[in-house]
Amino acid sequence: MRRRQTPISSGPLPGNVAEMEDHSRFGRASLRQVADLTGQTEEQVYEAAVRLAGEGAAVRGWLVASAVAALAADVKRVRPLDDAEEMVLNAFRLAREADKPDWASMAVPVLKNRLLQLSSGAFREQDFGSPNIWHFVTLFPAFLDCAGVRPSERVELRNPDLIEAETSHAAASLDPVARGRIRDDLWRAVFDYKSGITYVWDEAIGRAREATSRDAEAIRVPTVTEADLRESRAEFVRTQGAVSEHDALRLGKWISGTGATVALPKFYRQLWNAHLKSHAAERLRTFFIQEGLDVPSDLIASVDPPPAKESVVEHARRRAHLYIDAMTGEELSRLSIELSVVARVRIPEQG
Repeated sequence: MRRRQTPISSGPLPGNVAEMEDHSRFGRASLRQVADLTGQTEEQVYEAAVRLAGEGAAVRGWLVASAVAALAADVKRVRPLDDAEEMVLNAFRLAREADKPDWASMAVPVLKNRLLQLSSGAFREQDFGSPNIWHFVTLFPAFLDCAGVRPSERVELRNPDLIEAETSHAAASLDPVARGRIRDDLWRAVFDYKSGITYVWDEAIGRAREATSRDAEAIRVPTVTEADLRESRAEFVRTQGAVSEHDALRLGKWISGTGATVALPKFYRQLWNAHLKSHAAERLRTFFIQEGLDVPSDLIASVDPPPAKESVVEHARRRAHLYIDAMTGEELSRLSIELSVVARVRIPEQG
């Protein structure tokens, strides 16, 4: 049943509340979020907040940071804060391994997404006695700074040296969108979903291999599913700019079909290969960091030749599609096509 929210005065705001309302969400939480955390009604939370922090404790359904801290202090944590600290540091490790610029500083929603990614979607602030991500990030003042104003609040590592520097390779060599190629054993472990084979990480040899009957306790490498790949194809198409109606039709069929690269218009094939490689590299980095393993220095192996520029012919073909899509019926009727081209094109019969 939906809780009734206690009416709160809309008159002039106390200075500290107005500052919170206008500049920062750090430490704040809604009445509903704190009620869910403490197991109380919103009315009970409001009354307790006023007792603890005065009449300015709540504004338009949101509690100021001091009230949230006081109310959350008595909540029993399901998981220790040490676990949360390790997860936050792993989120920054993931950003560093991916060679993100300014990796030691992160937008709060980005941190939340990385925590969900590292926990396979299981991360919940409530498990650590916190009503939301804006309060959660304030629990680590020893190593995490919270700074910025709405809507650009960020968290920053006080001491980036907490994340061990990887000096065995240049960061650029791990860029999957550049010229590298993901190591064969890891690529196979990630994408060989059709065979039904389970792949595990063999730390003794530093390689992914097929699981045997003796590998019940071994660390399993996450293999994609057909649904994962379909979503990755859809994501790839969403990231493209404006496309012609002709290309849009083929891309739509490609998303729902087998996903074979040859089914793509030529222009998109190399872009898709780079996207898929980037997806696999991010998935693997997350896996190694999540399991407390070192990311292999040769995750990206060998070097592919530099990608070829779009050919003049392909460029002209794409422009022609755009022109044709914009033409009226009358303009199309005047379109001239050489007989040699007509002879090369087979048009399927209408059933």
